[in-house]
Amino acid sequence: MTLACPTGGGWIRRACLALGLCALAGAGAAQTPPREIAFSIAAQPLDQALAQYSLTSGLTVLVDSALTAGREAPAVVGTYTPGDALRRLLAGSPLAIRYASPHSFTVVAAPREAPARPAGQARLRDTPYAAALQGALKRALCKGQGAEPGRYRALVKLWFDKAWRVNQVDWVADTGSAPLNRRLEAALRGVTAGPLPAGMVQPVTVLLQPAGAADCGALQGDGRAG
Repeated sequence: MTLACPTGGGWIRRACLALGLCALAGAGAAQTPPREIAFSIAAQPLDQALAQYSLTSGLTVLVDSALTAGREAPAVVGTYTPGDALRRLLAGSPLAIRYASPHSFTVVAAPREAPARPAGQARLRDTPYAAALQGALKRALCKGQGAEPGRYRALVKLWFDKAWRVNQVDWVADTGSAPLNRRLEAALRGVTAGPLPAGMVQPVTVLLQPAGAADCGALQGDGRAG
């Protein structure tokens, strides 16, 4: 499974988690500014195309990985508004867009094609774990030397051990700086937000986006991230 994006201020609100839910970035709400962006997304599996869309647009979308499994997305190359680009990516698929805010939305199955979810398999966005994990990751990055949220943007997949701690970090799209990548990996390893929700499958996909120093400053006095 791949992601969920709980609410929050600063960078955390714009980060995306993925745990059987794929938290990626997206757009297309009626209130989305009609700005145009240059997209260069090749034809590829839909989940990968949405990840690239996320990094290009900087907007947030939640996608249940059960919906993208086995689906292909057409190429989207050219200058489009985020909404137009997303509609082109989803063209021909039985998926719909549900808006949450001008900067976030969820890609869902059309009512007649909603996939059956195995018994006991929860949606990350329906659990308190999503917010807890994002909070723990933010604290870890703010406390990590040279890993504080700043101008970097990256998309990572996190794997957890039996003690529910991050023990593996895989890059979907790194920061472009090997030293920074290493600092982020060091900060993320060992993070825990408690037991994973029952029935959820790894990895968790997290989108990290730029933030200001005030975001970390607000955490002064907080306890350890775990």
